[in-house]
Amino acid sequence: MSKQIKLDTYTRETIGNAIEDQEGIRGPYDLPEGWKWVRLGDKKLFHIETGSTPKTNVIEYWERGNIKWVTPRDLGKVIGKFIFDTERKITQKGLESCSTTIVPKGSIIISTRAPIGHIAIAGDNMCFNQGCKAIVIRDANHVLSDFVYYTLLTKVEEMNALGSGATFKEISRKKLATILIPLPPLEEQRRIVSRLEQLVNRAEEAKRLRKQAREEAEKIMQAALNKVFSRAEEEGWERAELGKVCEINPAKHEIKNLPDNMQVTFVPMSAVSEVTGKIERPEIRLLGEVKKGYTYFKEGDVLFAKITPCMENGKSAIARGLINGIGFGSTEFHVLRPSSKVHAEWIHFYIRQKSFRDEAAKNMTGSVGQQRVPVEFLRKVMIPLPPLEKQKKMIDYLDKISEIIESLKKLQQRTEGELEKLVPSILDKAFKGEL
Repeated sequence: MSKQIKLDTYTRETIGNAIEDQEGIRGPYDLPEGWKWVRLGDKKLFHIETGSTPKTNVIEYWERGNIKWVTPRDLGKVIGKFIFDTERKITQKGLESCSTTIVPKGSIIISTRAPIGHIAIAGDNMCFNQGCKAIVIRDANHVLSDFVYYTLLTKVEEMNALGSGATFKEISRKKLATILIPLPPLEEQRRIVSRLEQLVNRAEEAKRLRKQAREEAEKIMQAALNKVFSRAEEEGWERAELGKVCEINPAKHEIKNLPDNMQVTFVPMSAVSEVTGKIERPEIRLLGEVKKGYTYFKEGDVLFAKITPCMENGKSAIARGLINGIGFGSTEFHVLRPSSKVHAEWIHFYIRQKSFRDEAAKNMTGSVGQQRVPVEFLRKVMIPLPPLEKQKKMIDYLDKISEIIESLKKLQQRTEGELEKLVPSILDKAFKGEL
């Protein structure tokens, strides 16, 4: 009940005490003359469409399909404001088999689950899965798609606040419909969009260059990893199955006699940085709160995100500095507990290789958007296993490279963060009539 009260408070106070009176909708701030507040649920102006997924095990729904089918992953890859193509396509039979609908070019498609807030304008007629929703413009005489797109970029935080769910937050169509956007006359919309294009494009180009620099730094790290692990055949190192040198997903029996009021470290997926490969924002919980329903690990274990897209993004870490030496975390972690034959750092550097993650992605199972790396894949992975002393030497070498790369990436990330603040500032002025 308390959560509902908080949500109601947010909706009432933060979204702007929006009430409908005889004059229309009153929003969070006064608009210039001729502008008005409208909701995404205004059926005269918009229609909100939801998506779906055809059964993935029915070949005729997918093979040689030519209907573009958008997922949050596709939206996350978009550069600019338009989405023109998709990773996967469905057939007409696939379309008819589920509740997804083709929306027209110019519709605004939003990822509303895992994660909330990727936004793009459909550059062609296309449909989408259940992780997305689309805003279809019904009245082109009063609403410009590009204008709505830019207003929604300022609503991502609000959408996330309205989202709910345990494993993944999701915003429903009903809650999406409550979101308010300012709407000036059509000619003013065109003027604002034109001005925004100039300013935002400059900021986006700067962000692109920063991102490119960060990716180049990551390439150096990957080259160093490849250099180390490719020496296996050259030097005749032993190779072993990962499942024979690590205990994978160890049982909780060793903690069954510990008191429920003991403090332990708790690691949500968001606490693991794909940039540094470390646990950066852990929480403190009581053992009794987390011992059921969460993944158990202890000091020195290696955490590996098994679900897409976290796995592909490189979320992994060694559990260090745990309170009382014990940790619990997201159920979307696999836990690798090194044996006496291998250092935790050796395992961690190995799974940080992009080549390893690419291979893991090929072996994922499950439905689209919820695919996971199966434990059997990890058990059977063959890893090079030099003597412990040699492992330590190469770990020291990789640590030095990693520190340099990490500092470079953090610097680029900071600069990107500053640029990220610039665009919202421009948008804020635009939608208050100050641009």
